[in-house]
Amino acid sequence: MHTDPTDPTEPTDPTEPTPAIEPAADVTDAPAEPVAVAEPATPPDPAQERAIALDALGWCREHPSEETAVETLNAVFTLIRDPEVRPAWIAAVRFVVLAIAQVPEPTPALHAHMTVLVANLLELSTDSAMVDELLAAWLRHPKSFGSLHTTPAAFQRETFVQRLGDLLGWNALDLHRDRDALRRFAEWVNTWNPRNKFRSRRALQALARNFPASDVWSRIHFPSENGPPPNRDRDRDRDRGQGRRHDNDRPAANPAAPAAIAAEGSPAVEGAPVVEGAPAAEGAATGDPTKRKRRRRRRRKGAKPGEPGATAEGGAAAEGGADDGPDDGPDEGGDAPEAATEG
Repeated sequence: MHTDPTDPTEPTDPTEPTPAIEPAADVTDAPAEPVAVAEPATPPDPAQERAIALDALGWCREHPSEETAVETLNAVFTLIRDPEVRPAWIAAVRFVVLAIAQVPEPTPALHAHMTVLVANLLELSTDSAMVDELLAAWLRHPKSFGSLHTTPAAFQRETFVQRLGDLLGWNALDLHRDRDALRRFAEWVNTWNPRNKFRSRRALQALARNFPASDVWSRIHFPSENGPPPNRDRDRDRDRGQGRRHDNDRPAANPAAPAAIAAEGSPAVEGAPVVEGAPAAEGAATGDPTKRKRRRRRRRKGAKPGEPGATAEGGAAAEGGADDGPDDGPDEGGDAPEAATEG
């Protein structure tokens, strides 16, 4: 009987041989492909970097008011040690900064790039006259610095404050004519984090002392003016819920041990050592008035005329009749009757 092999309802011919199933190939037996080892990066060619930097500086001189020009100058500053790049960079910086100082509304990004560029300029050990000229030109821009422009902590440097003092001392800036620029600068310094402000505190105090202007320098506030400096470790532990005790949180040591203080009202023990600085028990210095009276009575009764402690009738006590004399007998029992006086 003929059967259709494609029809699943038709039974297969039992006489047809079943194809053998070949075992799967073992992956472990396959040879491993060699892994290509990455070659170390070749260092850049100094000549090629120099050529690229000089071309970029030429573009900056042709487009000095562009935001990209300031960003390019900051990128090329890494090659400032190259003797061929340095003079070209300084010439391009002067073109760009004087052009940006004429831009009426610099964008926040442009302002940020300018702050970084000025920080790079302040690192130069030469061309100080050119740096002072450019810094003064940017300070006088009505939109420069101010409280609305924050700067990364890496560029919140004391050299800004020191160079401002130099400009005021050399009359490159006038304390009265450039008052608005100084106020904006002080407001910008006030946005610095506390650590960088404290690092510049001496320079700021020198500015306030040498160039008095309370409406300028009073805009810079330090955390210590409204309380102690912030304790970052303590604040972090409080935020995490950790009750770690710090050195300045330790309680003061007890001034004296309780055992060194005599109990209140306990009588002083004769012959016992006295702890220096410990408060005496109540009644230890003056003694019990009743016992003092008993001792005086016994002295008056047992003393013979002429002996210490004897007293004349109606007279003052003789030598040795002080209240602090030795006790002649026990205090138990009633008082002895006083001898009757003749007459």
